[in-house]
Amino acid sequence: MTESEKLGLYIHIPFCRSRCAYCGFYSIEQVPSQKFIDALIREIQRKSKFFSHRSCDTVYFGGGTPSVLTVTQLNQIMSVLKSYFDILSDAEVTMEMNPCDMNYDYAAGVKALGINRVSIGVQSKENMLLKQIGRQHSAFDAKKAIKNAVKAGFTNISIDLMCELPGQTVEDFQNTLYWAVHLPITHMSVYSLIIEEGTRFHYLDQKGILARPTEGESWHMYQDMCKILPHYGMERYEISSFARKGYKSKHNTKYWVLDDYLGLGPAACSRIGRERRENLPGVKLYEKALLSDEAIPEKIEKLSEKEEMEEFCFLGLRQTVGISKGAFKKRYGKDIHVVYERVIKKLIQENFLKETDTHIYLTYQGMAHGNYAFEQFLLSV
Repeated sequence: MTESEKLGLYIHIPFCRSRCAYCGFYSIEQVPSQKFIDALIREIQRKSKFFSHRSCDTVYFGGGTPSVLTVTQLNQIMSVLKSYFDILSDAEVTMEMNPCDMNYDYAAGVKALGINRVSIGVQSKENMLLKQIGRQHSAFDAKKAIKNAVKAGFTNISIDLMCELPGQTVEDFQNTLYWAVHLPITHMSVYSLIIEEGTRFHYLDQKGILARPTEGESWHMYQDMCKILPHYGMERYEISSFARKGYKSKHNTKYWVLDDYLGLGPAACSRIGRERRENLPGVKLYEKALLSDEAIPEKIEKLSEKEEMEEFCFLGLRQTVGISKGAFKKRYGKDIHVVYERVIKKLIQENFLKETDTHIYLTYQGMAHGNYAFEQFLLSV
């Protein structure tokens, strides 16, 4: 079985103890009930029969906040996943965690169940900023959570950081980067704040009272990220992702190379071939459908070759390695220059793109203006 034939599993746990001011993902402020666990188990059992011929090399628990699950609840889910899917012995099994949940006993408990990678929502070293964005932990809590993960035996630890936050200075972000690179971690995702509709930050922004960094400050933060992290061994491999050697996220890479993944849980998304499916949000609707043996409310989108080709290119360009010309030809039966000759020449002339015998990739300048470069790969109707 080739890498592209292996399946990724994504399990959405849409519960949070409190809602962050910036978060646009579907979640509700409560802890998961046994009714939800039973419904999720039913979905796993129902959908697994369509993938009995495929092995799973990644499993990812996202949210929401998966660490609101008790060890007992996680054990129920993991046991059923292992019974109904062929999960490889060396599969990457990731769980997103809130530092507030990560005492040693909890970390050791989830490690014993087969979770071998944790992704911790640290966001910043500055306690004032953490409070402003609605996080419940402090920098001390985050550092202690990472220490507990190491003590529990985790050797693959990722953290999330944020920049361009309201009230965040260039110095704040620099301090957070220098602090983070000295933590015992193997991976880092750094996200710029995006104002999502329906969030508290969106409301404040609409009112004109959200004090965001200037364009110059944002550019300074971006440059600091690009210089400081590689200097300390965190190599950039995707626009927002940095890793020590051998620790790239295998699951996230599936998204960027258009490999198949199956989403389970309310609001979870799947991609199988050229078909995208999304379970509609709503925990009660989800529970009712599954526990009554009804169809899960979902949205289905079938991509045309043109639409998938566009996606293949701009997701490929998110990676520092860029678009594989061989993979493009294998997938679409034609040379990438046949489709994108004018675009490639234009972006190379603008110093946004470079080309080798095997790949086309963004330059440093191109990475900084990624959205502009991606838009050039949209094919006219």
